Amino acid sequence: MRFSWPVLCPHCSALLSLEHDEHRLRAAVCPAGHRFDAARQGYVNLLAGRRVKFRPDTAPMIMARERVQQAGVFAQLSQALCTVLIEELQSELRSSAPLILDCGAGTGHYLHRLLQDHPQAHGIAVDLSPAGLKRAAKHPRALALTWDLWQPLPFPDATADLLLNIFAPRNPPEYARALRPLGLVAVALPRPDHLLQLRAAGLLGQHQEKRAQLIQQMQPQFGEPLAHRRLSSQMPWSTDLAADLVLMGPAGHHLDPVEVRSRAAALPTGQVTVDLDLLLWRKPASDLDSTSG
Repeated sequence: MRFSWPVLCPHCSALLSLEHDEHRLRAAVCPAGHRFDAARQGYVNLLAGRRVKFRPDTAPMIMARERVQQAGVFAQLSQALCTVLIEELQSELRSSAPLILDCGAGTGHYLHRLLQDHPQAHGIAVDLSPAGLKRAAKHPRALALTWDLWQPLPFPDATADLLLNIFAPRNPPEYARALRPLGLVAVALPRPDHLLQLRAAGLLGQHQEKRAQLIQQMQPQFGEPLAHRRLSSQMPWSTDLAADLVLMGPAGHHLDPVEVRSRAAALPTGQVTVDLDLLLWRKPASDLDSTSG
């Protein structure tokens, strides 16, 4: 029996149903006849006909990110997220088949790891980048959707058990609406010293007040963080890995890859600092009253 994905038509807000053939997902269709054909790689573009303000990550940026993830640079973060699901989410979980929303999913790397460790879970990857969503769609229990996080999310109220926001834009009011009462939000962001050794190669610096701004941004809907973990390590790097770390982020939109690699090759050898904040919030239990009626 196929999983019933809770996705709304962006035109009329009716629930979409997914059409499959024996090999792959074909389309998402609502009762009013609005149809969103799936790409050959399995993701569904719900933004068809809509304009967005922001540029999606390009294929070279996504490929650089994939190589960085495969190199294990963020393995500590992946493991911490799996621990979150075990220690925090399951303690309050009311569903035997949790739904995870990955907002700003990119390649779906972190979502796939969670799904691998939790066979009853399903996940929805949301991103602007077709290159990322091609990869995110590969997991059999993941649905990949092209969507703009600044717009109302195409999900019913109180849908998800866990929402991931890893190095991505944030929309706290929509996150609160889409989460079930007692659901979790996990947000990862870089600390000021993250990858500091690579700034001479073109990496953008980190804002000193980023964590304080995040907490202030989340406060109206979620209150104070449930937990905070600092994830810090030192990683050996090569010229190619250093260039990928620069080019996988916003700098990849405007820097010349050849120039970045040349700068990376000129850096002193050694290790690079990986320094992240992982913060957790739980949707207030008081919201049970508003969703139980």
